[in-house]
Amino acid sequence: MSGACVNTVAVLLEPGRFSFASRQLEDEVAPGYVRIKISYCGVCGTDKSFYLGHRNEGYPVSLGHEHCGVINATGAGVINLQAGCRVAIDPNFRCGQCHYCRQKKGHLCVRGAEQHYTNRGYAGYIDIHHSYVHKLPAYREDYIGALVEPLSVALHAMALSQVPARKGEILVLGCGGLGSMLIFALLELTGLDLYIHDHNDYKVDHLRSLYPDRIKIPMAGQRFQLIFEATGASGGFSQACDALDKCSRLVVLSRYHADEPVIPERLPWKQPEIMLCHLNGDSIHMTDAAALLADNWSTQHDNLLSFHSFEDINNVFANYGKIKSNKKIITHEQL
Repeated sequence: MSGACVNTVAVLLEPGRFSFASRQLEDEVAPGYVRIKISYCGVCGTDKSFYLGHRNEGYPVSLGHEHCGVINATGAGVINLQAGCRVAIDPNFRCGQCHYCRQKKGHLCVRGAEQHYTNRGYAGYIDIHHSYVHKLPAYREDYIGALVEPLSVALHAMALSQVPARKGEILVLGCGGLGSMLIFALLELTGLDLYIHDHNDYKVDHLRSLYPDRIKIPMAGQRFQLIFEATGASGGFSQACDALDKCSRLVVLSRYHADEPVIPERLPWKQPEIMLCHLNGDSIHMTDAAALLADNWSTQHDNLLSFHSFEDINNVFANYGKIKSNKKIITHEQL
């Protein structure tokens, strides 16, 4: 059971314009579902692509998939989640029965396009099927839960890369939200040093201040055996291809909405492996990400983040490039 409450959702009506829509929530939560009061939701490059009109799957659309919050109520049949639990949400539906789910590739589930929820994360509440929901460990601050989903994508990329088994130097291109999560994971889980690059120097500086002895800046003409491409731009892909060494590996985390890259003519001469990291892979990466954040995310790492009120979401997206943080987070909490 749930007390009556009003849910306000930031709906992207068209490129460049969110509008707030409010409606009364049902008193009863549907069987198998939970109602979550959303506390924080990260801003992803995919959200930005929708906002700019680079990815158009139809408007109006509800956005935000890096969300965390507190369970407000549960429907019949939900047994392992209770009101008051702090949770994060895996945005991928996994049926658990298809070929991909049985191969621990549930992010490719044949039913993955199904949407068993009422809205996305830029909202006050969400009613969502319990299979999406992950309990969180105790964090020193609740907003750390909004980092679980993007970090799970980074862990998937690391698994594909086979680091640290691969030898040679490593480059990460792009130090935005996803790139920063990847750099955090690589440095906290391995003893390796990294080279990093972003066209915004302040993003690089923020990360170097956290790991001054382990982060390096690549030199012109330097070649790498392993590169992670997380810039979200075709120019980043071209830069990565140019910096690859022979028989190297490129792991692409970017989505190139309306900015498709081309394969450089001479790239086959290097005979690299190119791997595309889609979503977060096996659901265990959500569990592992939640644990890694609990153990290793410090108050100093918080300097990578900026927080913005839910009511100010239009300004956040309109001025996205002017906000000097690596990761933007929308919140309903008092700032």
